[in-house]
Amino acid sequence: MRIVATSDTHFPFTDKLIPDGDVFVHTGDLMYTGYVDEWYPRIESLAALPHKVKLLVPGNHDYHIQNYEGVAAAELRKAGVTMLWPKHPVFELKKVKFLGLPFVTGLEGWAFSRSEEWVRDYLAGLNEDPNIVLSHAPPYLMRDAIYPHKDRARDREHVGCMAYNYWYNKMIKEGIRPKHWISGHIHESYGSTDYGGTWMHNAAMCDRKYQQTNPAIVIDL
Repeated sequence: MRIVATSDTHFPFTDKLIPDGDVFVHTGDLMYTGYVDEWYPRIESLAALPHKVKLLVPGNHDYHIQNYEGVAAAELRKAGVTMLWPKHPVFELKKVKFLGLPFVTGLEGWAFSRSEEWVRDYLAGLNEDPNIVLSHAPPYLMRDAIYPHKDRARDREHVGCMAYNYWYNKMIKEGIRPKHWISGHIHESYGSTDYGGTWMHNAAMCDRKYQQTNPAIVIDL
């Protein structure tokens, strides 16, 4: 199974940065302002992709999805896209279980923003053993660094979700290890890192200046 993952596209996009594969994954921030005038051009971008299976987890810019979740999910289905959200967080394909987590923390007023305590309680209520986690925000300390100043070696801040990190470590202690965790949100941390058997991927297409420069990340299972 070939998974092609991207995130934080923010604007209409083409397949130039997105190769073909079996499963297309978008981990949020499909939109920029989040207003309805952006919605249908984004759906057109998704519908034009050739992948047989397409999965979307919303992000903090995706206000339209948060405000009209049911309608958005239905319109995405018509475009061949399955949205993973609290009412439908799991998708399984050929015994590979995908779990979607749209939540961000520390961004009051943004779409899908929750407190760390809320996210920890939500995760505690899940009874899932995902092979692949799809979240908009990365876990704390895992492909979540921002660089406020020019000295990247000296000035680095970690801004990921602490509840995701806690839940990940809890799963490891219980003998559950996702093979891959795909996120975005932090444009500056694009790339992949192996954390002891779980690959953490930040698939943000847009860079810090909101230019669509980063190609999709390809994962072969």
